[in-house]
Amino acid sequence: MISDEYEKAMHLGQKEYSACINKGLHPYLTCMEDIMAPYETESKVKLGLQEIPLNQVVGTFAEGRSSAFARNFMPLLEPETEFAMKWMALYSSMLEEGLREPIIAYEFLNKFYVQEGNKRVSVSKYIGAVTIEAQVTRIIPKRTDAKEIQLYYEFLEFFEKTGVNYLTFTKTGSYALLLKELKENPESPWTEEDAMDLRSIYARFRKEYLAAGGDKLVTTVADAFLVYLHIFGYAATKDATSAELSKNISRVWSEFKIYGRERQASISMNPVEDPKKHVFTNLIPQKQHAVAWLHERNPEVSAWTYNHELGREHVEDVFGNRIRTGSFYDVPADKADEVIADVISKGFDIIFATSPQHIAACAKAAVTHPDVKFLNCSLNTSYKSVRSYYLRTYEAKFIIGCIAGAMADNNRVGYIADYPVFGSVASINAFALGAKSVNPRAEIYLDWSTLKERTDGDLFDRNDVYIVSDRDLNAPIAVSREFGLYERGETPVNYAMPVWHWGKLYEEILRSILNNNWKDEEESAGIYALNYWWGMSSGAIDVITSQKLPPELLRLTETLKTAIINRTLIPFSGLLRFQDGSCLDAGEGLAPEELIRMDRLVEGIHGYIPVPDELRDEFRDFMNSQAVFRPEAETQL
Repeated sequence: MISDEYEKAMHLGQKEYSACINKGLHPYLTCMEDIMAPYETESKVKLGLQEIPLNQVVGTFAEGRSSAFARNFMPLLEPETEFAMKWMALYSSMLEEGLREPIIAYEFLNKFYVQEGNKRVSVSKYIGAVTIEAQVTRIIPKRTDAKEIQLYYEFLEFFEKTGVNYLTFTKTGSYALLLKELKENPESPWTEEDAMDLRSIYARFRKEYLAAGGDKLVTTVADAFLVYLHIFGYAATKDATSAELSKNISRVWSEFKIYGRERQASISMNPVEDPKKHVFTNLIPQKQHAVAWLHERNPEVSAWTYNHELGREHVEDVFGNRIRTGSFYDVPADKADEVIADVISKGFDIIFATSPQHIAACAKAAVTHPDVKFLNCSLNTSYKSVRSYYLRTYEAKFIIGCIAGAMADNNRVGYIADYPVFGSVASINAFALGAKSVNPRAEIYLDWSTLKERTDGDLFDRNDVYIVSDRDLNAPIAVSREFGLYERGETPVNYAMPVWHWGKLYEEILRSILNNNWKDEEESAGIYALNYWWGMSSGAIDVITSQKLPPELLRLTETLKTAIINRTLIPFSGLLRFQDGSCLDAGEGLAPEELIRMDRLVEGIHGYIPVPDELRDEFRDFMNSQAVFRPEAETQL
């Protein structure tokens, strides 16, 4: 009987009402007027007739009779009321004829609020409909720095291009990343077929994700969908059966659990001293591990690859026949899947991928090969199945800054950065803090080697800058002496340089595996991803100096290294002043997450953090996963 259906719906409403009361939440329908109160509005736009997702219909435009419904749109009034009779009549009509008239609704921040048609929404939600037709008016808030506003303006751009309104993300940048996953050329026009394909695959994914318990995670369906696509790819996802989707969702469940959290990674700042470290013995048979290094380029042209190869050779010297190693060069991101499959087929059970571009391929392989250990050289990644590793370069940069500040007779020093990625701003700022700590009058002129519009040396020529900190790594084929800290001239004079000892890091990580401590580290990290971010105390990064430095600076350098290793000197401590006029009391030191995500430049720096359009095209893909931008920090040179 229809009255039974009403009572079932009312029971759902009462259950929601009680749950809200217990949580201290407003138990009735949310009122849009209350939601809008903290915001200034920009404009109203009539969108006309739209098919809108019911799960995003969350309240009413005005207070009205919202108390007749619980927060989930289920009815609360007794069956004998006139309201209940109308609800039941509508239920009967919709079962026989469907929805005859669209509702009237407002959209604000990608949520919908009903002006007319609350009962139609209530019945539609009760019978399990996914969407409902609505005449929609969009109310656009003024643009601000608030996260929800940034997300909404990103959605507006996405909606303008695709017409898709059912995807809600929790992290800025997600809509642009989704477009990249969906199309080889994200800027190409969207067709009706594109929209239908996305709706179909998203609906199938949503069904399997929720069936697995996705509604219990803070990660939205769209968040999880983006993670899934990044690992498995859109083409493969389109062709996947429901059973395959379900299986793959189960495989990457730990990634979904991490993604929706504010904190996503547990950061290992130093190697853990292992009491078994020096008790290897040939009397105890041990499994021989096969360790592979995956490189985007080759050591003949890339200093980055060359230095990681030095690390591999260090590992061979340390462990001898306990491991065998192999290197795989010139592996672009779009070939990484097949190369990794080949590497695994050759018996390698530990894989170090030295480019952030390989992270998705590593994650995909990791969930299908749980017996293989994957590590990616990147910072701030959040895959539970792939550990990341990097070095705290800012510690060395602080020391280099101190030397630069002391050597700059005219108080002007230069800094050439490469990519505006996680951790790079901390290195720039540490250099500036070091320079100003020994020379309060020091001014730092910041240049970016990856800019489209750039003339080598032009910035420094215009500002009489002669002491410059350039790239850290000198490729074996390089002939230029413009690396590390040097004095510009016809023949540059080198003074100091940070040195990256990847071999020390690789040694400690492999030792933890050989000593069976890998699992302990995983359990210590809990549900979070594990990122190794080691500094000078690990021996993985150091500063070397030239005898051309004055003896006083040579002694200062050694003193600073000892102080940083012993943590009696912490570069980012006390009051920090930024070029935008803001201040931050760092106390006894910033948290690792704050240093990694730092996106403001300290005062005394002439320069800015570039946005993607200012960088040369070949750096775009690299920036997608590692970029940190703060364009409003720009200052004129």
